[in-house]
Order: sequence, then C-alpha cells, then structure tokens
Amino acid sequence: MSKILFIVFSIVSCSLFGQENLGWKKLISTQYEIISEGVNQGLYKPKFTQELKNFENQEVIISGYLVPMDVKNDTYALSMSPFSSCFFCGNAGPNTVVELQFTKKQSKFLVDQFVIIKGVLILNRFNPQYLFFKLENAQIHG
Repeated sequence: MSKILFIVFSIVSCSLFGQENLGWKKLISTQYEIISEGVNQGLYKPKFTQELKNFENQEVIISGYLVPMDVKNDTYALSMSPFSSCFFCGNAGPNTVVELQFTKKQSKFLVDQFVIIKGVLILNRFNPQYLFFKLENAQIHG
C-alpha cells in the first residue's frame, strides 16, 4: 500500500511541478556567429548547446527585466540585464534576451520591471530576423 501511495504522489508531484527553472547561464552558453554574406549579412546565427536543446518545447520558468519592443502589438522581451545594459542598447549579446509571446493581452509593463515568466521555450534556428529564444504561451508566474 505504501508503494502505491508513493507512486501516486510521485506522479502527481511531477505533473504539478513540470516546468523547469531555466537560468540565464544556460541561455548565455549559446554561442553565435555573425552571418558574413547574403540577405542576413551582419545578423547572428546561434549554436545551441545540447543542454539547452533538452529544454526545447518544454514549459520553463525564467526571471528577468521586461523590455517593451512594440507595446501596441503586445510584443515584449525579457532581458538578463536592465535596459541600460541589455542587448538592445549594444551592451550585451543576443543570447541575453528572450522574445515573449503572451497567452493574453498584457496591461502595460514598466521598462525594467523585474518579473518571473513561465512559458514554452522555442529555439530559433532558422530566422536571424528574430531573437534566438522565444517563450510561447508566456504568462507572469508567481
């Protein structure tokens, strides 16, 4: 009987806490190169680690600073660093920001508002016009 209770509790625990904490250390381990020719010349091409690939299409939790990209269209990014020292200001790499695709329209956030976000991690291998990382079905967590 105790084995059955243990198994049931283990299954329930896994389903309740299925999302993984995704630290910035895993994201910034992504190497990248600058594309040297063609239409996308000067943009970045990522080289994802196997450890990060293991998180792909998984629900994750990550914290950081909100950076509005297009408030009218509800487009935000999450940055490892505050706006004054983030990728968009030229003070960090493209592996320090994550595009956020929220499940529902958000009220306006403050620039540099520190948040914890939950969403499904998507790795962008093919379109250098977008960020390396995206959280789909994103929502404020906690």
